[in-house]
Amino acid sequence: MIPIHFSLKNPLLVNLSLVIILIMGVISWQGLPQEVFPVVDLDMINVNTKFEGASPAEVEKQITLPIEEEFQDSQDIDFVSSISKEGISNIFIKLKSGTDVNNFMRETRTLLDRVNDLPNAAEEPELKRIRTRFPVITLTLFGDLSKAELYEYSEKARRRIQKIKGVASIGMSGDQDWEIWVEVDPHELAAFNIPLALINSALKNNLIDQPGGSIKSSEGDIRLRGQGVKPDPEKIAEIVLRTNDNGGELRLGDIARVVRKFEEPKTYARFNGKPSVNLTVTKTADASTIDISSEIRSLSDDLNKELPSNINAGYHTDMSVYVKTRLNVVKSSGLIGLALVLLSLYLLLNFRVALITAFGIPVSFLFAVILLFLFGFTINMVSLFAFLIVLGMIVDDAIIVTENIYRHIENGMKPIEAASLGAKEVFWPVIVSTLTTIAAFLPIFSIGGVLGEFIKVIPVVVCCALLGSLMEAFVILPTHAAQFLKRKNNKKWINWEMILNKYGKLLNWSVLNRYLVATLSICVLLLSIVYASTRLPFQLFGEVEIGQFFVNVETPNTYSLDDSLELAETLEKKITNIVSDKELLSLITNVGISMIDFNRSKSGSNVIQFVIDLEKPVPNSFIDKWVTPVVSLEFGKAGTRKRSADSIIDEIRNQFSTTTGVYKVSILKPNAGPAGDDIELGVVSNDLIFLQEKAIEISNYLKRIPGVNDVIHDQEPGKLEYKYKLNDRGRRLGLTQNDLADVVRSGYLGNEVANVTWGDKRLPVRVIYPESIRQQSTSLMELPIVLDSGRKVFLGDVANINIGQGLNQVRRRDTQRMAKITADVDSSITTPSEVIKQIDQVFNNLKGNKKYSLLFLGEKKRAEDSFKDITKALIIALAIIFLMLTALFKSLIEPFVVMIAIPFGFIGVVIGHAIFNYNIQFLSAVGTLALSGIIVNDSLILIDFVKKQRNKGIDKITAVITAGKVRARPIILTTVTTFLGVSPLIFFATGQTAFLSPMAVSLGFGLVFATMLILVVLPCFYLIAGDIKKWFFNRII
Repeated sequence: MIPIHFSLKNPLLVNLSLVIILIMGVISWQGLPQEVFPVVDLDMINVNTKFEGASPAEVEKQITLPIEEEFQDSQDIDFVSSISKEGISNIFIKLKSGTDVNNFMRETRTLLDRVNDLPNAAEEPELKRIRTRFPVITLTLFGDLSKAELYEYSEKARRRIQKIKGVASIGMSGDQDWEIWVEVDPHELAAFNIPLALINSALKNNLIDQPGGSIKSSEGDIRLRGQGVKPDPEKIAEIVLRTNDNGGELRLGDIARVVRKFEEPKTYARFNGKPSVNLTVTKTADASTIDISSEIRSLSDDLNKELPSNINAGYHTDMSVYVKTRLNVVKSSGLIGLALVLLSLYLLLNFRVALITAFGIPVSFLFAVILLFLFGFTINMVSLFAFLIVLGMIVDDAIIVTENIYRHIENGMKPIEAASLGAKEVFWPVIVSTLTTIAAFLPIFSIGGVLGEFIKVIPVVVCCALLGSLMEAFVILPTHAAQFLKRKNNKKWINWEMILNKYGKLLNWSVLNRYLVATLSICVLLLSIVYASTRLPFQLFGEVEIGQFFVNVETPNTYSLDDSLELAETLEKKITNIVSDKELLSLITNVGISMIDFNRSKSGSNVIQFVIDLEKPVPNSFIDKWVTPVVSLEFGKAGTRKRSADSIIDEIRNQFSTTTGVYKVSILKPNAGPAGDDIELGVVSNDLIFLQEKAIEISNYLKRIPGVNDVIHDQEPGKLEYKYKLNDRGRRLGLTQNDLADVVRSGYLGNEVANVTWGDKRLPVRVIYPESIRQQSTSLMELPIVLDSGRKVFLGDVANINIGQGLNQVRRRDTQRMAKITADVDSSITTPSEVIKQIDQVFNNLKGNKKYSLLFLGEKKRAEDSFKDITKALIIALAIIFLMLTALFKSLIEPFVVMIAIPFGFIGVVIGHAIFNYNIQFLSAVGTLALSGIIVNDSLILIDFVKKQRNKGIDKITAVITAGKVRARPIILTTVTTFLGVSPLIFFATGQTAFLSPMAVSLGFGLVFATMLILVVLPCFYLIAGDIKKWFFNRII
């Protein structure tokens, strides 16, 4: 065996290599970017087009439909969905797995360039790929001061943030840009016979700077520049519109008011009850969340020293807190796991064996870190969890090798000879067993969608760490074992001779009664399956409490942004009355926009969102008070909140739902895994009336199901609309519908006629009617229009005006209208799967109706997709493992027997979930998949030794008992160390790490119960397989 021979012959070179690995690992760790979750590039494209002032129906007709038509013939698209809302069209294109996204985006850009019938007033479609990039931190400036002052200080803060290394972008909310407004009274224009178009052209022609080339003189080139009117309201007001023969001039200021003011607000932001501007910071791919957050917090402290007393700086949604917590959990779990491994090995063997074996942990970890750095991965919550999972596994190889070496030393062999022979004896079984574990994790790469991308770093970490463990076990460990292991008659804490003798008697009875033992074990497995299918429902991710939630409020569609702001201030007072100072950490209020997650948002004048951060809870139990601080390395930071987040949420929901002006209220709690709604249904049809009726019917049914909260559908009526259409009289006067639209749109929405430079900003110049006209519903009828002849008519004379109610939004899926229904599920009462089952039973008649169809989206769709992928991954893993075992044993019977142990691990999985009251979750399945590889390791080591005994001519019963007694100790040791390695995550996971606990439960408990069966039941199956083979052979002969 070349690695073992090299290790024993070159100890100095081996130790130098070890030092290099340790140094490179530490350097790589420091260089790895740190973030909360991995950035996931989705196979989804977004086409965003703004059409300011247009109703949802107009946006659908003029923007969404023409763009959707361009994608109908594409073979790379899974589905196309769209939302047409007031002033904006959002089209989402989900691509089929394996599609070259970058190439598709290039083709899409070409298709969009081909769409030439979009309205002139619409902006250029914006194309982007959806990715889950999480903000790092939000800096907030708040206080009692004017908008102008608040905006000025926020701009200065933004410029300082831009200079911080690693900052990718800064999103501002609650801010307003400056504009130059030219407010013209249409009645004044009509009195002077001036059409609005003349104002527009006068501004365009006078505010422009034009280069004029250069003069090639003998003195050199002289540039020629034509300078327009200075971009100052007073100067703009002096622009001449008309002159007469007597030299008289009509200036813009004579009939218009020119001012510099803020644009019409689209959103308002507040922080702890005061007006604010929020600056949300995202980082570049190679930047550290902790470093950038630290810079922003330092900037916040500096600003508080520099700013006037009526303005303050603060920060919230600091993701570095979560990163630090995860890092601390990994550090503490690593130290605890290392200590437990050392202690267990010391108690089960001796101190030197324990020390040499445990040394594999830092070596394997740092080896994995080096590869992660080279492959361009990051340190995040998922990769840190992978390190926790692999913690107990990376010493398995070292345990098997060290234990076998130590066994030979105990039998009187010299250490160097024992190191050589002991390592060689288990070389191929350990190689294959490690590869089978890797094979169990590798198929996780085949899991598609967001979940697959989200967890793909887990197999990377596990595989890299296991390869490092393998290298350490056969290159580094033999040298250390030869140098440091000695035979000593130390006090033994565990009497292995007595344990193995008793185990031998139990095994002897079991193999003699193998059919009874096998039958009983199969019955237990079947009972576990039945229990899981009836008592452990499936949900994608469990709920965790991290002390933050979002309260989303919708006001009536008739509410203006200022009306919603007034209501938000009232609701803020209710929140501060409900949540005491000892419970409330911060309160962020957004009016006009609500974030669904970091990729999706909802906007409108009737939208309010409160982001509530709570203080940490008061520790109630012994574990919370003494163990959790040790695990998270957070000492002296006890919480002050006595109530749970759920009880606070219930009180807020009850009080908000009875408040005047609150039309809808829903609570959004951050998901433990990738974001998504618990319940998401789609009713697809082109019959708009039916769509609305069915959405209401299903919503009402959902509200009656216990445990279902915050049921929302999107078929609410929109705002009142005045629809004007050119009549016969208008046509006879030579007017067109476009003429009417120009006058109305330009005056009420405002027309950006030019852009001017003001300091370092580009300010739009907007021609618009005064507020007094824009806020009167009767002004539309009396709107004067100046004809080319100079004659004046009113809009009400040349157009038919009808009052109606439009749509709130128009949702489409694959060219058909769709109603969307969402809801939240209290997992302590029911699960999304059970709710969907009820909906399917009651509304199953929808499926056979060609007029419409019912789509199960949300968790139902994601769960189905994930189970398909997990099933595919399991089949691939089992196939690879079987091939490896066949190559090792050169037989089909032994691989089959080894793999029989895999389903028995499910018994422990079920027991573990029942003990901790967990439902079966997606990560439970991933943990079970990983468990299969570890179970194979122990089974393989046992069956390999049985076969070696049989090859020596020993009878099958004696061979099984002998091999069992020889391999029981390393099997027990690997199980104990693996379980202890993940035990911090099983027993002490808190906050958002708690959602990862089911995977650790599957791995830990599954392995513990599988080990019991491997040591007792697996030999029985091996002998039964031999009996069947013998019986079959005799029948053939």
